[in-house]
Amino acid sequence: MTASDLCHVGILVESIEEAMARFSEVLGLTFKDPEIAHVDRFEQGEIVEALDLRITWSVEGPPYLELLESQDNDGIYGRAQEGLHHIGLWEDDPEALVERLRAMGIGKEATQYTPEDRILATYTAPDDMHGARLEFIESSRKEGMEAWIAGKAWQD
Repeated sequence: MTASDLCHVGILVESIEEAMARFSEVLGLTFKDPEIAHVDRFEQGEIVEALDLRITWSVEGPPYLELLESQDNDGIYGRAQEGLHHIGLWEDDPEALVERLRAMGIGKEATQYTPEDRILATYTAPDDMHGARLEFIESSRKEGMEAWIAGKAWQD
């Protein structure tokens, strides 16, 4: 992994509309209309559940700015986690990455899986990276995600 793998910075906010307006005003960014991102299988510790997140991305990038609306729970997307949430990077082999990170003493906080049970994205434990949570996204999704950000239909 290198700095060239940097994709986005995620910020967890209470209100996407308010955050879009503020970041647009201050940074001059343009955002996509908010959407619901659905994940069939999301693991955080012992909890495994479906996940629906209301998100938007800046059109300008990379790196893009991702805004995620916080949820009323104690999880990774809970209100207590609001603020700078994660640094997103592309990763060719997330399964192998999890093992490499573990060998470096960096734990896994949460993981999103595809319906085929492959890692879609995995998050490191912030305490192991000086408070920074890293999100590694399976890199075959890059082309489809960038097309989606550009206003085209999502392509897997």
